[in-house]
Amino acid sequence: MRNKGACFDVSLRASVCAAALFISSAAYAQSAPSPVTDTDEVVVITGSRVVRDGYEAPTPVSVVSRQEIERSATPNIADYVNTLPAVSGSSTPITTATNVGQGRQGVNSLNLRGIGDVRTLTLLDGRRVGGVINTGVVDVSELPQQLISRVDVVTGGASASYGSDALSGVVNFVLDTKFTGLKGEISGGETTYGDNKSWKASLSYGAGFAGGRGHFLLSGEASAEDGIITNTRAWNRTGWAFINNPAYRAGNGQPQVLRLPQVALSTATLGGTIACSATSACSSLRGISFGPGGTQYNLVFGPIVSDPIMAGGTFADNAIRDKSTSLTPKQNRQNLFTRVSYDVADDWNVFAEGSWSHLETYSEIFRGNLTNTLTLRADNAYLPAAIASRITALGLTSVPFGTMKGDNPVTGGLGKHKSFRGVGGIDGKFGLFGTEWKLSGYYEYARSTLSNTSTNSTLLPNFMLAIDAVRAPNGSIVCRSTLTNPTNGCVPYNLIGTGVNSQAAIAYVTGNPNQRSIFKQNVVSVNIAGEPFDLWAGPVSIAFGAEHRTESASGTADALTQANPGNWDSTGGQPAVGSYKVSDAYLETVIPLARDMWWARSLNLNAAARAVKYENGTFATWKLGAEYMPIEGLRIRGVASRDVREANLADRFAGIFQSQSSFSDPNNNGAAATARQLNSGNPNLDPEIGRTYSAGVVVRPGFLPGFNASIDYYKVSIKGAIGSLSTQQIVNLCFAGNQSACALITRTPGATNQYDIANQPLNLASERTRGLDLEASYRFKMSDILPDMGGTVTIRGLATHYISYKVDPGLPGSIITERVGATGLPDWRYSMSISYDNGPVSFSGTARGVSAGVVNNNFIECQSSCPTSTANNPTYSDISIAAATYFDMAVNYKFGAERQYEMFFNVRNVANKDPAIVPNGPTGNPYRSPAIDQTQYDVLGRVFRLGFRFKV
Repeated sequence: MRNKGACFDVSLRASVCAAALFISSAAYAQSAPSPVTDTDEVVVITGSRVVRDGYEAPTPVSVVSRQEIERSATPNIADYVNTLPAVSGSSTPITTATNVGQGRQGVNSLNLRGIGDVRTLTLLDGRRVGGVINTGVVDVSELPQQLISRVDVVTGGASASYGSDALSGVVNFVLDTKFTGLKGEISGGETTYGDNKSWKASLSYGAGFAGGRGHFLLSGEASAEDGIITNTRAWNRTGWAFINNPAYRAGNGQPQVLRLPQVALSTATLGGTIACSATSACSSLRGISFGPGGTQYNLVFGPIVSDPIMAGGTFADNAIRDKSTSLTPKQNRQNLFTRVSYDVADDWNVFAEGSWSHLETYSEIFRGNLTNTLTLRADNAYLPAAIASRITALGLTSVPFGTMKGDNPVTGGLGKHKSFRGVGGIDGKFGLFGTEWKLSGYYEYARSTLSNTSTNSTLLPNFMLAIDAVRAPNGSIVCRSTLTNPTNGCVPYNLIGTGVNSQAAIAYVTGNPNQRSIFKQNVVSVNIAGEPFDLWAGPVSIAFGAEHRTESASGTADALTQANPGNWDSTGGQPAVGSYKVSDAYLETVIPLARDMWWARSLNLNAAARAVKYENGTFATWKLGAEYMPIEGLRIRGVASRDVREANLADRFAGIFQSQSSFSDPNNNGAAATARQLNSGNPNLDPEIGRTYSAGVVVRPGFLPGFNASIDYYKVSIKGAIGSLSTQQIVNLCFAGNQSACALITRTPGATNQYDIANQPLNLASERTRGLDLEASYRFKMSDILPDMGGTVTIRGLATHYISYKVDPGLPGSIITERVGATGLPDWRYSMSISYDNGPVSFSGTARGVSAGVVNNNFIECQSSCPTSTANNPTYSDISIAAATYFDMAVNYKFGAERQYEMFFNVRNVANKDPAIVPNGPTGNPYRSPAIDQTQYDVLGRVFRLGFRFKV
């Protein structure tokens, strides 16, 4: 019988192991079982302010342990957290490499469930952290990475418990504040292509003093990455893009937009191209182009041409393959953190902590382009005489011209962030009404500075003057404007060819617009918790407290940007200038309704309410949830909440920043047009209101120790959601007759086929999302399966199934957009890991990935018999996006008398899988940014990392 039982136990464990592997490979997510830890230490994890032995909140919580983080060996903890399926669409250095105008380059901010990083509250030991940009988001990279003991991810509305901004949930980084000893790490890595070389060094020290009543911590870190300034990946050389189908006519059954390879510009080259259309009076000059030294040649057009882009032809010459946008920025960081705490009495501890961080990042954004918007006059002094004569013979005085400004240095983004955070607080216990109460309070001051520069931008007023070069009466070449204003300082610029301009000419038409901003946060918070009385099922727990917070932003920009951001083709942005205050108070309780009954092992009610006072009114948030354990090992939970988020500094006060965009013009049969989008804040915004509902089951069977599983359904709706419309949406609304949208569109002065589009955030009608979070973990000893084999195996699977995410602008002429399954938010995100620890050696492997999708759910895919294409529902030949699964592995080896030393080796994306292509277009320059979804796919390729840790 004993052998049969052992056999049954082994078979059961093997079966569960296999099932976990199968389920995890299909999909897994992040919902709530307690973490697998490597010590017997009791870890208290809660999705509420109430902390009570044995209580687990109804709000789903997922935990990342220190050991998981160390196994991943990522250079930044955000890299690992972002692999969690419930974290989708986060801001990372890769996704923000081209985001110059807002200063986001290099920032790591977290986005729960794809709802938005501004709706995710990031805390450090349960306390607020100041933002590093005008949206107020926290850069996770500035936290003391080496002291983080775990990460608690609370999915679901948490405003009532944790405060404003927690509309989608909370990510709380928990520090080991009692660390004693000295530990350090040094590591380095690079990709399989030999680029993005990086290094990281960190050192932490902790010690007690005053007989153990005091404790001191000091932790520092420095890291650097070379970046991938020029995107030379093979997948980036294929030239896949969307292009308008020149054969499309309404009703002819063809798609309006084609998906094709080798797409490049048809109206511009590095040295310039005469950009006459095929039907214009100057069509005989179409495609005349200029190369090194002004050498003339004819651009070879491909079989599919839809100005300003084409497929085929001289793709290799003007696709700018070796001068495309940075894939990931160059960056260097330094962080310093210190903490001192002291027991002023047996139950009272005071503490002070300070942190400082610095980040400098640089990326390139290509030269920008003026694809067909310039006017080249027949009397231009640099124009070959033969070409000038042909223009005159056609009865014309000028021709349209396009250039990628090959003589100008590549435009870049240089961002510098500095942050300081100081916190002073007290934690203690006191007696009241015959019971023990806990008090914690703190004051925080945070200050971040941003210096954001767009390097080598084109100064458009000077450029327009300089390219209009003519012969002076004495035969010299001057600007036409100089003939009437001899002291204007204009230096003529040669549009004809490359290598033809002096440094003086280049300096006259380029500059470095910049923004300098300061962001401040002040927080005062007090929280009290206790158990004032008992009921039949146990003690009633309550927590209450108050918080007051101020946020402010100030700054300056260069004079030309302040006067008109449109003076530059790329700017460092204008600062946000303004401030606001938030005051709130909350009460939360846990009421036990049943305990050790025949029908319930436990039943607890969790309720919270918070009053939040903004400058434009007072708003109420609440949470009501329950967790029910009918039998040991089975827990049912559910929660409903009302949440609120105030418009942040960027939403309300952002100065104008400019971005280049393009759109299909429905007034011109979908023809390509370009736009300068002028974005700014809107001081008249109202807070957005969210409603969250979730329900789930947690299973921890007693007959299978070490196994945990959970599944949770969630539904979130946001009323008055703060968001901005895209350029195409504004154009489509105007085309549909929305006069408010039309008022935002004006033609760019002095340009043809280019528009300025003003854009501000609005309180849109609603956003509604729902999905499933799943999680399972199993830990067992190998000896339970193979008696002669030592070591421990841990399996963990996570997945999020995004069922729907609908965005309704609520404006006349607008349509509802479904985000799920489209670019940026796949139906499934999943991660499955398995690790084996045996003495000094451990191995781990991870499979992570996303499901297939489409570019846009409003697009209609068809190759023939297509319906008539419309502005809201255009027809495309192919909108598919491939699924992807990536495999990672890690090996760790500990040595020394007490295994205090450790070597580790890590490989991400072992198979070197390329990202799925997400074509750009069908308008503008298809190479202004990589044709990929950086938020969902691994874009660097295989990455190696080797390092050494010690702890003494």
